[in-house]
Amino acid sequence: MIREYKPEDLNSVMTIWLQGNLQAHDFIDPEFFKQNYDLVKMLIPMSTLYVQDLGGIKGFIGLTENYISGLFVDQNYRHQGVGEALVNKAKQRHNELLVHVYKKNTAAIDFYLAQNFDIVSESINEETNEPELLMRCIVEHNVKIGKCAL
Repeated sequence: MIREYKPEDLNSVMTIWLQGNLQAHDFIDPEFFKQNYDLVKMLIPMSTLYVQDLGGIKGFIGLTENYISGLFVDQNYRHQGVGEALVNKAKQRHNELLVHVYKKNTAAIDFYLAQNFDIVSESINEETNEPELLMRCIVEHNVKIGKCAL
């Protein structure tokens, strides 16, 4: 079940955040994420967060307006539709979604391409000095009205 974040979810979300970053970004010094842990923990409640709760938090998506500030799935629940479901939740709320993805994180790039995102531009992340891609998805909200709705 996807639901809105609750304050009691914070520790689970942060565990998934740290593990996910360390696994997906092995080209970045692990100390970078460990040093930013407390800052992210403070900022998490300021974003709009949705969690996939399947007898515990299995993943989450953080949004700042229409920008995906984070999408992380517990390693034991990857490739099972959790990430896709979380992106679809964000698509329900916005007509356009944006996300930055490190160029070396090819699994994330492939994931977002499969979710109908396109690569818009490339830049260098100022904090890590790593190349990253800006990806965008234009969401079409098609409302179908059946006979019962007339």
